[in-house]
Amino acid sequence: MNAPPSTLGAHVAGRRAGLRFDADNGVATEALLFLGDLDPDAIGPNIAHATHYEPTPVGELDALLAHVPFPFEGAAFVDLGAGMGRALLAAASYPFRRIVGVEISPALAAIARDNLEIFERRAARPPRCRDLRIVCEDAAAYRFPRGDLVVYLYNPFDATLVARVAANLARVPRKRLAVIYHTPVERHVFDANPAFAIVGEETFGVAYASASRRRALEVP
Repeated sequence: MNAPPSTLGAHVAGRRAGLRFDADNGVATEALLFLGDLDPDAIGPNIAHATHYEPTPVGELDALLAHVPFPFEGAAFVDLGAGMGRALLAAASYPFRRIVGVEISPALAAIARDNLEIFERRAARPPRCRDLRIVCEDAAAYRFPRGDLVVYLYNPFDATLVARVAANLARVPRKRLAVIYHTPVERHVFDANPAFAIVGEETFGVAYASASRRRALEVP
C-alpha cells in the first residue's frame, strides 16, 4: 500500500532533519535496523520482546521533555533502548547530572559509544551535560541511578518488558520521577499503574510523573 502524500512528506522531512543532525554533529544515527539482523545470539531470549531501531525524530524529544514537571539540574536522564544514541546526544543540550543509554545489542551499543566520542569533540553546540555513557544491558534488569530521574522510551520493546520496567521504577521511592514515552504502543501499562500519572501529551508521545509528585503539585 502506498503511503498518503502527507505521511510520506513528513517521513521525508524527518529523514532530512535526521541527516542534518548527523552531519552537524559528525555522527551516524539515521537508520532503520532490526535487532534480529545484527547480533541475536548476543542479545539472548529477550530479543523476542524487542522492537527495531529507529532514531527519535529531531525536535520531538524536546517537546516531550517540556512536560517534565521538575528542573533537570541534578537529575539523571536514562534512555532505555538507546540504539545509536541520538536521544542521548539531544538530551545533552539540557543540564542533566548524568545521561545514560541502556542498549541490549552489543553492536548498537558499540556504534553509540563511537557516536558519543565523536559528539564530545564535534558537537554543533557544546553539551551542557558532560557525563554521557552507554551501558550494554537488558533494560528489564537495569538498576536506575539514585536521585531525580527522567526515563525515556521510544517504543523499545513490548508490554512484557514495559511492565517490568514500570514495576522496577515504582518499587523505589523517589522525590522526582518522570517517564517520557515516544510512540507509546504499550502505554496501557503505565496508564493502569497507580504509581504514575499523566502530566502531558503530544500526538507522538506521553509524559508521566510519579503519582505522589503529581498530587503534591496539585495541593494549593
